[in-house]
Amino acid sequence: MEITNLLWTVGGLAFFTGLVVGIVLYYFLAGGRAGGSSRTRIAELEAELKDYQNKVADHFSTSAHLVNRLTETYRDVHEHLATSANELCTDELTRHRLNDALLSSQALTRNANSALTEQPKDYAPKKVSDEGTLSENFRVADNQQDSDKDSAA
Repeated sequence: MEITNLLWTVGGLAFFTGLVVGIVLYYFLAGGRAGGSSRTRIAELEAELKDYQNKVADHFSTSAHLVNRLTETYRDVHEHLATSANELCTDELTRHRLNDALLSSQALTRNANSALTEQPKDYAPKKVSDEGTLSENFRVADNQQDSDKDSAA
């Protein structure tokens, strides 16, 4: 019996010793690198995301600045042309030519045509002489004639 107990004790100690040695070896050989690798990869991805977000913010900031500059430049050109036209075109004939040229340009005619377009209606337009569907007399005569025919039959 002592040999059996001794055998079980040595076997149990060998099992637990092997288990502990296996866990330690796994941690140092594979587990430590895998955990550290995923942490470093997450840190790299977070850094890439921050860099991308900074680039997007810089892009939109630069775009807004450039659009503002473009608007100011357009305003300056428009003011220059308006003041130059008033200063240089002193006679009425030249002013009429400029007005005719501006009115005949496609940009102004497109704006004039777009002003004439009308939003589509979601109902059928009626004639002025027709009564609307909310009128008290709408199809009353037709209904009375139909009632008279039904009662006569």
